[in-house]
Amino acid sequence: MALVTGGSGGIGSEIARRLAIDGFAVMIAYSKSAEAAEKILHAIAQAGGETALVRADVSNAKDVQEAFDATINRFGRIDVLVNNAGVIAPGMIADVTEDTYDTVFDVNVRGALLAMREAAKRLQDGGRVINISSTLVGAPIPGSALYAASKAALEAFSRVLSKEIGPRGITVNTLRLGATIPGMFAKAPPERQAAFAAASPFKRLGTPQDAAEAVSFLASEGGRWVTGQVITVDGGAT
Repeated sequence: MALVTGGSGGIGSEIARRLAIDGFAVMIAYSKSAEAAEKILHAIAQAGGETALVRADVSNAKDVQEAFDATINRFGRIDVLVNNAGVIAPGMIADVTEDTYDTVFDVNVRGALLAMREAAKRLQDGGRVINISSTLVGAPIPGSALYAASKAALEAFSRVLSKEIGPRGITVNTLRLGATIPGMFAKAPPERQAAFAAASPFKRLGTPQDAAEAVSFLASEGGRWVTGQVITVDGGAT
């Protein structure tokens, strides 16, 4: 059974769909996009998958706990957590406000930590934690400071958690995704999208399916010997 945060977005919904194809019952956690969440719920159900929805603001500890409660009450257990929920607020460091900082770090850092805290206590032995990061951590661009820093924190949490719950057979890994459309990068100017596509030997941007395939592997039995890693999924662009 898998819990996917940010499951109504372009990348999150494809991850949920792929995990359902792999045989997981999937709880889709969403914050605001109820219509999009319902759409992926129906798509998975029509394909024969087992799925449900839970509304949760991951920056709120009570909401995160209730999302885990709802998942266990519905499906009996949690084997996989995919920490996909995230927000981005582009802006130069000189223009950063405290409110913008709070917006980004409340979701990307606090939210990820709260979800991992629950996973550390409630995931089944032999389970998986898969965190979604960004290549901006290693290859930042102007205006990406808050997002890159928040994802760097996520990667640090991931490495530490892999040591803490590894004795229970639980793997913890992070995927550094490159520019992906549809996704947050869809809002980037066309010239920036073209530049990122040109940086890959494949001369294209990533897709949610590319991300979902990597998640599928890490969630599978084949991923049992991979833990504490940050894996770049960007078509060789960096």
